[in-house]
Amino acid sequence: MTRKKNKVIKPLTEVELEVMKAIWNLDECKVRDVHDILHTERALAYTSVATMMKILEEKGFLTSQKSEKTHIYKSLVSKTEYEAASLNHLSDNVFEGNASFMVLRLLDDSKLGKEELENIRKFLNERLNSK
Repeated sequence: MTRKKNKVIKPLTEVELEVMKAIWNLDECKVRDVHDILHTERALAYTSVATMMKILEEKGFLTSQKSEKTHIYKSLVSKTEYEAASLNHLSDNVFEGNASFMVLRLLDDSKLGKEELENIRKFLNERLNSK
């Protein structure tokens, strides 16, 4: 099962996102691998993790192949793709399509240090000079 290029990537629930973060760090994995990572932070049953991964597969975020007695899962949506889709969703639905307002809100409300602000300035200058 492969994800269509133009498929809309919908936001994940909090637990789905935790599972995907573990999978993005592991690349190919079994349910046991993801459970072992998540179990250190949250008391999730093995069967809950298995169910969540099956749901993510049905949603088009994962693919799996049977290998002996277990399934090997792999992400169909990269972390970068998900980040971009999440920001687009936020911009469209909360900031009514105005990405500038979204960025300004982030700059106003976050506790960015001087070094982080300088990095943002440097990035913006590079982007402006490359266009």
